[in-house]
Amino acid sequence: MNLLYIPKVFPRASVIGGPILIHHRIKNLSKMGYRITVLAPAYSDGDHNDKSLEPYCEDIILIDSPRGRTSREVEQLEARLKRPPFFLSGDGGYDPQLDEAFRSLLARRSYGAIIAEYSMMGQYLEGAKEIIPHGTMTVISVHECYTQAFRQRVSKGEHISEETIEKLFEYEFRMYRSVDSVFSLTREDMEVLIRLAPDLKGKTSVVPHGVDTDFYTPPPERSWDTKNILFLGNFRHHPNVDSVQNFMTHCWGRISEEVHDATFYAIGFSPPPELLALRSDRVVVREGGTHSDVREVYWKSDVFVAPVELGGGFRGKILEALACGLPVVSTSFGAFGIDPVNGEEMFVTDDYSEFTEHVIRLLKDTRLRKTVSSQARALGKRFDHKNAARKLHEVIQAYHGQR
Repeated sequence: MNLLYIPKVFPRASVIGGPILIHHRIKNLSKMGYRITVLAPAYSDGDHNDKSLEPYCEDIILIDSPRGRTSREVEQLEARLKRPPFFLSGDGGYDPQLDEAFRSLLARRSYGAIIAEYSMMGQYLEGAKEIIPHGTMTVISVHECYTQAFRQRVSKGEHISEETIEKLFEYEFRMYRSVDSVFSLTREDMEVLIRLAPDLKGKTSVVPHGVDTDFYTPPPERSWDTKNILFLGNFRHHPNVDSVQNFMTHCWGRISEEVHDATFYAIGFSPPPELLALRSDRVVVREGGTHSDVREVYWKSDVFVAPVELGGGFRGKILEALACGLPVVSTSFGAFGIDPVNGEEMFVTDDYSEFTEHVIRLLKDTRLRKTVSSQARALGKRFDHKNAARKLHEVIQAYHGQR
């Protein structure tokens, strides 16, 4: 079967976060016999020069992404396309050249399924719904419900008008209704979608994140003498910035007083000025984002923290930490989709006093850290990327089996 993948960013093997999830999906589906074409925006020479997906794809088509739009250009697109500004700028924002390339592929090739990875890319499926051939399964893989994310930002004090959110909701869910199937990464995310639009219940499936457990397996010998706390994420994504700020505001003061040799590392793409301003001799904020570099960072850490309050989807960084045998302390929001045994495989709490206490105990108690490390590794193995790909395969086959 031919598959067409349209991701928001080109899923290079060297890039952390959502792209590596998509990379694993494509790799494993290819090994199952699917013939895959990838149509993606390119943001850098690194995208054009990367060869990591070539062994798994029939064709890779990269379209140079627009470098930015003026407010006037966004207004003109909004009037022409009847889409909210959120979908017209930034990462994955509407690109007429990518749209043209998509329509050209539809005219030249037949696909069993077209998968838009990230809701942002669903706009191409919705906009071309009249010309997508009957019998082609159309899918939007929702890594984050944008309407829910905007409401969360309002709850944290950000000023976003109700009119803006309503326009976003109307178009986002018009996209979901226009396709055959909607994937979510977690059961909790699926419940959000169905609560906001009950009519989506029959077309929504959970297709979870996956992690390369072999790649992240830690070396047999490691030091247990350090006191390194880690948060890792793409800081272009605001929920990750918010998570670091939560940790610094609610946890770090007490931890730094009780564990004098503790160091907190916040590592990821493009740390903004407000995070760089937090740096000190015991708080390290720096750029970092290549796959192998991140693995080394995990291995040199002692506790991973995920004080997540915003966003949606599956925290792939938590799966990576677990696969490395790194004890994790998380909010319940950060642990969505994982369902760990609390206090054994992970520590999960929304009380920052308890959150802080868990981190301190793990740093001080080496025996506890070793025990949780072993349990974390076992939990991570349940989410090996091969298992996630099999679920995606089952959903695609079930659709075509019903026709």
